[in-house]
Amino acid sequence: MRVIAAAEIQKLITPGKLVEVLRRAFQGAALVCPPRQVVQVPGAQQRLCLLMPAFDRRGAGAVKLVTVFPGNATGVFPTVQAAIVVFSEEGAPVAMLDGTIVTRLRTAAASALASTFLSRADSAHLVIIGTGCLAPHMAAAHASVRPIRSISICGRREAAAERTAAAIRLELSPEVEVRVGSSVERAVASADIVCCVTNSTTPVLAGRWLREGTFIDLVGAYLPDQREADDDVLRRSRIFVDTFDGAMKEAGDVLDPLSRGIIAREQVEAELADLASGRKAGRITDSELVTFKSVGTAIEDLAAAQAILAAASGEDGLGALPSD
Repeated sequence: MRVIAAAEIQKLITPGKLVEVLRRAFQGAALVCPPRQVVQVPGAQQRLCLLMPAFDRRGAGAVKLVTVFPGNATGVFPTVQAAIVVFSEEGAPVAMLDGTIVTRLRTAAASALASTFLSRADSAHLVIIGTGCLAPHMAAAHASVRPIRSISICGRREAAAERTAAAIRLELSPEVEVRVGSSVERAVASADIVCCVTNSTTPVLAGRWLREGTFIDLVGAYLPDQREADDDVLRRSRIFVDTFDGAMKEAGDVLDPLSRGIIAREQVEAELADLASGRKAGRITDSELVTFKSVGTAIEDLAAAQAILAAASGEDGLGALPSD
C-alpha cells in the first residue's frame, strides 16, 4: 500500500487542477455516496468521528475517517484530522492519503468550483472570515478561478488574523494585497466574495452589510445548530448547496431559517451537480446576491484521492474518474 503524506500531496495537485477534477466528478461520473456515519466520541466536549465512503461505477472507492475535536483549536492539533484509504475495483486497499490536507484542498476547490458559476467574473476583492487552517486554502482556491487582487482577513483575534494573512502571502502572487480587516462590517461592504470558515453557533455575517452582486461562500458551520450568516443573508439570496442530501440534514444556515419560515424550500435552487452538468443556471445578473452553502461530501474525497494517486503514478489525474 502506498502512503502519500501531506507535503507530497500539495506538490502533486494545484488548486486550479483540483477544481477541474471536481467539476468532472460533479458533471456526471457514476458515483455512489452512502450517507456518512457520525459517531459521538466519549469526552467532555462534542467530539465526533465521521466515516465517509464513496465508490465509482467500477467499484473502486475511497473511505475517509475524520475526527472533529473542537477543543484542539487552542492546542497544537487541528480541529479536523483525517485519513483516506483508497481501494481498487477489486476491493484491495492500494493507498493511504493524509486526509487532513485532502479535506482542506477539496473543500476549498468545491467552493471555487461553485464560484465559477455563482460569483461575478470580475470579482477582485475576497473577504475571509475565520483564521483556522482552512483559510489559506480558501484564498488560493478562489484566486485560482477569479482575478482576486485584494484579500481581507477578519477574525476574533488580531494575532491569528495576522498569521493567516502571512500564510496567504506565501502562497499567492505578491501582486495580491493581503491585509487584516479592521472590522468585518467595513471589509464586507466592499467585498465581491465573502468566504466564512468558522464553526460559530451565532452569525458572523449580516445581510445588511452586503452590497449588490456579492457571492457568499458559507463553509465552516457543519452542524444543524451552527450559523455563520444571519437570516437577512439567506432571505436576500439565491441559495445553492454542494449536495441536497448533506445540506438538508446538516447545514444550520439553511435548516434554521427553513424551520422558521424565513426562507422557502424552493429558494434552495440547486446543488453542485446541477450547476456542473448545466441542468440549472447559476448567477443570472451582476446585481443579485448568491449564497453557496457546503457541508462536504465523500464525492469530493474520492475524486481528489483518485486524482492525487494518478498524479503520483505519473498519470493525468483528470482522467481518474470513469464517466457514464
